[in-house]
Parts: sequence; C-alpha cells; structure tokens
Amino acid sequence: MSAPAVVLATDDAELVRLVRAAFEEEAVPLAVVAPAPARAAAVRSPLGIGLAARGDRLELALATGPDEPWLVDDDPRRLGRIAARLAARRPLGELP
Repeated sequence: MSAPAVVLATDDAELVRLVRAAFEEEAVPLAVVAPAPARAAAVRSPLGIGLAARGDRLELALATGPDEPWLVDDDPRRLGRIAARLAARRPLGELP
C-alpha cells in the first residue's frame, strides 16, 4: 500500500519540480497525474487535497469543498508548502 498523498495534476515539469521541492521539505508524499482541475485531483487524493495549474497560477482544492479552488497563488512553491502542511496537519503559515 502506498502512503497517502496529495495529488498534483499537471504535465509541466518545472511546476512539478517546484511543488515537489516544497513537499520534500515537509516530508509529505506527492503524486503527479495528468492535467485536470484541482477539485478532480483532490477527489483522486487519499487525503482529499489536490493541486492543479490554471494558466500562470496554481490552485488548491479540497475533495469535500466546493468546485471552486480553496486557495489560488502564482507562487507554486508557496502553495505547495501550504498544501503539504495542510496534509501534515501543521500550521499553514502566511496565506496568499
């Protein structure tokens, strides 16, 4: 059985690199899947947390939340760190 992971839906290698770095700093697993909306990524996540790119921004959605993203930011590393901390149940820090 694999560890519960947050799901990032993108095919952008640079975005994956930036978000993965934030997840590694927080020691939280990240799964990368084909592009899809953030809510669809959240539904695929065992933790119910999904990330997806939309244009120049990264969106964070929750599987139990509305269809609209919970947070949106143009800094993928910052939003990745927030998502990883949310998954690990740590203080989120400053929100965008």
